[in-house]
Order: sequence, then C-alpha cells, then structure tokens
Amino acid sequence: MVASTVLSFIPAAVRLPGFNRMIENTKGPPAKAMARMTKTRTLLVAIYRLYEHSQLSMAGAVAFSFVVSLFPFCILMASLAGIIFGGRDLAQSAVEHLFEILPADVAKALAPQVEEIITKSRIDLMTIGGAVTLFFATSAVETLRAALNFAYRVRETRPYILCLILSMLHVFVTAGVLLALSWTLLVAPGLATVFKSELLTSFLNWSLIQKGLLYGLSLLVISFELFTLHIWLAAGKRTIRQAAPGVALTLILWAVLATLYSYYLGFSNYTRFYAGLSQLMIALIFFQLTAVIIILGAELNRGVSELRRQSKNNRDEAPPDANQAAA
Repeated sequence: MVASTVLSFIPAAVRLPGFNRMIENTKGPPAKAMARMTKTRTLLVAIYRLYEHSQLSMAGAVAFSFVVSLFPFCILMASLAGIIFGGRDLAQSAVEHLFEILPADVAKALAPQVEEIITKSRIDLMTIGGAVTLFFATSAVETLRAALNFAYRVRETRPYILCLILSMLHVFVTAGVLLALSWTLLVAPGLATVFKSELLTSFLNWSLIQKGLLYGLSLLVISFELFTLHIWLAAGKRTIRQAAPGVALTLILWAVLATLYSYYLGFSNYTRFYAGLSQLMIALIFFQLTAVIIILGAELNRGVSELRRQSKNNRDEAPPDANQAAA
C-alpha cells in the first residue's frame, strides 16, 4: 500500500529502475512496509521529486531574486536602524555579522557593494522611495513562497495583496531580528562592566566565545526564519512538528554546503568561465544551492506528512482483529 502510494507520485516514463527496486522492496503488510520505509528512503524520494518537478530551475530564480532584493533590504535595514537606534552603524555591524557566517569568497563578492550602499543611500520609509525599496526587498520572499508552494503541492488561495503584506512583514521582522542580533553581540561584552568583573569581561572578550555566540545566535535566527517560511509564508497549514524535519535537514545541509563550497573555491578559478563577473557568479551559485536545500526541506516535509497520513489510514482501515494483534 505504501509502495504503491509513493510510486503514484512518479510518472512511469521517468522512473529510475534502481529507484523502483528500492520502492518495491517495501511491499508487504502495511505495518512492515512502514517499518522498512526509513527516513533515508523518504529523503531519496524527496530528492527525486526535486529533480522530477524541475525545482532546480526554480532555485535559480530564487537565487536571482535574492541578489535583486539584497541591496534594497540592506537599505531598508539601515533606515530601520536609524529610526530605532538613531544611527546606521548598527545596520553596518549587522551586515558584517551576516557575512561572517557565509563562505569568505561569497562575502568578499558582496560586502564592499553592500557597505557602500548602506553608507551612501538614505531612504525615508514613509516616502514613495521607501515603498519602492520595500517592494523590491520582498522579491526573494515572494519567489521563495512560490517555490515552497510548488514543493508542498498546494495552491495559493490567499489574495495577492495579503501575500505581499505578509512578505513585507517578513522582511521587516528579518531586519529587526538581524539588528537585535547585532545589538546583542555589541552589548554583551559591555554588560560585564555592570558586574565589575574582570574575569567575566575577559571571558566575553575572548574571540572564541564571541565566535561561538555569533554562530549560536545565528543558528537560532536562521531556524526562526526557516520555520516562518514553512509555517507562515507558504500556503496551507503546518505545525512546528510538521515543519521540523525540513528545517533540520536544511540547517545540516547548509552547514555542509558552506564548508564544502569554501573548500572548492580554494582551488577553483571561476575567472576562466566568467571573467569579471566571477565574484557575482560565486554568490549566485551559492544562493542557488541554498535555495535548493530549502526547497528540498519542503519536499521532505511533504513526504513525511504523506507517510504519516498513509500510516494513519492503514491503522484506521485495518480490521479489529489486526488492531488487537498489533497492540
């Protein structure tokens, strides 16, 4: 039952023989089939669906829109910092902390331009220019929402204006969270002076502790962002438990991706292929791979939900004697 359900999602013309054998091995009594359908096989199904439904191309669109929206977002964050904290220095610090968790070559390609934009561009949020900046800053969010909806196989039933407002709100929340993260990293060492403890001051000023604090808070921020994407941004209703597998997969794969991509760029020469555009392409490719693993997380969540639903249906449809025997 489970095997036929999984195979029903895959057109016969494009099924892979090895993939078919893997699924066919799960045939048998429902309970035993569910036991054999491990998390690894669920992940393989999610990866196959990613390829089957051309989500790699959609990830390219997400990466492009991310680059388009990055600079307006930084301008917006600088304006927000000026309103809340009375200056743009905190926004520049937030951008620096953001680039610290990216591969060095990706940060090198974007950091100078972003810092120049923050220092030179001044936008009042309550003007037409501010509205236009906010609209372009939501570009990546809107494109990612469309990709997640496709991965979850759901149609967007909410009015477009409501989706746009949610995307804008998501941009504001993200900017606020990044500013709060930067403020925490800046203020934490100074808090030690309140307790007049030299040991605590030295501890918080230790570079290793500061790095750990940065990566720990960044992990919380990224997790929060991913949960909002799956639960709040994408169409349909999902609980934290339903979104958790995809979020965990994305976090793990992103850490692996950042490490391997940095290692790869250490010996690869992109100028042979892209000449003067090599730095931009390094960033674009990294963002595309990031989009792929976010979409893969949604595919995994959908696969896990399907298996849970099928398991529940099998238990409900089983005769009373079978249920008692299972108990």
